[in-house]
Amino acid sequence: MNDFFTLPTNIKQIGSIGDGMRIYMEDYVCTYLNQYAQAGGYDERLALLVGRYLLIDGQPILFISGAIQGKYTESKDGLLYFTEKTSAYAEAMKAEFFEGMEIVGWMQTQPGYGIYLNQQYASYHFREFPKINQVMFVIDPLENVNAFYTYNDDRTTLTEARGYFIYYDRNTYMHEYMLSNKATEPEYTSQSASYVEMPKIERVESNEEALYSDSSPEGAIRKRQEQRHTKKSIREQKRTLNLLVSMSAVLFVVSFVLGAGLIQGQTRIESMETQIIQLSAAYRNLYTQMANPVFAPASEATAMIDEYAENDMAESAELIDITEYEEPEMAEAMAEVLEIDGIPVNPPINMPSPVPTPENQQAIRSIPEFYVIQPGDSLSAISLYFYGADRVEDILALNGLEDADMIIAGRTIMLP
Repeated sequence: MNDFFTLPTNIKQIGSIGDGMRIYMEDYVCTYLNQYAQAGGYDERLALLVGRYLLIDGQPILFISGAIQGKYTESKDGLLYFTEKTSAYAEAMKAEFFEGMEIVGWMQTQPGYGIYLNQQYASYHFREFPKINQVMFVIDPLENVNAFYTYNDDRTTLTEARGYFIYYDRNTYMHEYMLSNKATEPEYTSQSASYVEMPKIERVESNEEALYSDSSPEGAIRKRQEQRHTKKSIREQKRTLNLLVSMSAVLFVVSFVLGAGLIQGQTRIESMETQIIQLSAAYRNLYTQMANPVFAPASEATAMIDEYAENDMAESAELIDITEYEEPEMAEAMAEVLEIDGIPVNPPINMPSPVPTPENQQAIRSIPEFYVIQPGDSLSAISLYFYGADRVEDILALNGLEDADMIIAGRTIMLP
C-alpha cells in the first residue's frame, strides 16, 4: 500500500491550484462517482470517499483512491443522512476492497442546483467529518459540474477548492469494487397485485455483504416507496403547471374584453359628438330662416318655431336618446343643446348671433371678411343671416363658385 501513495506523475489538472491542501483523485474514482450520480437522475445520492492523507515535503496532500456507495441513507426534512447501517456497510467494503485506507470525506449530489454549498449539509459535515483532511465533494449530474470543499486553517468554515488533480494508475482495488457494485440501481417490476418479482442477487461475497445488499425484500420495498414519491412529485408539478396556464388564459381573455370595451366606448362618444354638432347646426339654420322677415312675418315665424319645437324635436329626441350614454359630461352637453324650447341658442363656431329683424330696429351687426362653412349651412341661410337679403349670387361670384348647393363644411369663404 505504501508504494501506491507515491506522488503520481501521470496527472490532469482541473481548475487552478492554490495554497493549502492539494487533492489527488484517481481516475476510476472520478468516473465511478459521476456514473453513480447520473444513475440517480433527479434524486440526491451520497457516497463515502476513502484514501490517505500525507505530508510530502511539507505539503499536505490528500489521495482519494476509492469510493463507497452511500447505501441505507435516510431522508429527513428533505436531506439525506448516513445511518448506522451505512457505516457498517462502509466498514465491510473497506475491509474487503480498501484495506489500510481511511474515510477522507464524502460525496453529495444535488441535481439541478449547481455546486453551491448547502448550509445544512455544511453543518452536517462539521458534525460527522470533523478532521482537517476530510473533504466534501459536491456534484450536479444534470449540469455536469463538481467542486471540492475543504476546511480553512482554523477549521471554522468550508471553502471551495480552486482546483484538484486527477491521476491515472492501476487502481485494482477500485476496479474490483466497481465490478462488484454497479453504479446503477436494479429495477423492480410489478407483475401483479399479489406477486412481485424480486431481482436476482448477482454476487454475494459474504454473509455480511448479503445482509446489506439492496436486493433484499426490504430494499425493494424502500425503492418502490421512493419511486412512488417521485411520481407523486411529478404529478403535483404538472397540476401546478396546468393551473398556471389556465389562469394565464383567463387573464388574457379578461384583458381582451376590457380593451375591446374601451375602444367601443370611445367610438360611441365620438359618434355622439358628431351627431350633436350636426343637429345643432341644422337647428341654427332653421331658426335663422324662420326668424327672418323675408320668409315670414314675425307672428308666423313664431308659430312655426312653436310647432317645430313640439313635433320635430320629438323626432330628434328619438333619433338621439341622451339617456343611453353613461358619461355625465356628454349627457349634460346634449341637454344644453336641446333644453331651451327645443331650439338651440348657442351659436356655432365662427357663427355670430342671429341678425336683428327690421321690426325690432336693432343695429345690424358687422359683417366678417371670411366665414367657415358649418355642417348643415346653405348659402341662402348665410346670406340672410348676415345681410337680411338674398346675396347668394354675390357670394358665388366673389368665391368663384357656380352652384350654390355645392358647398363643403369646413371650407372658408369670403363675404362681400
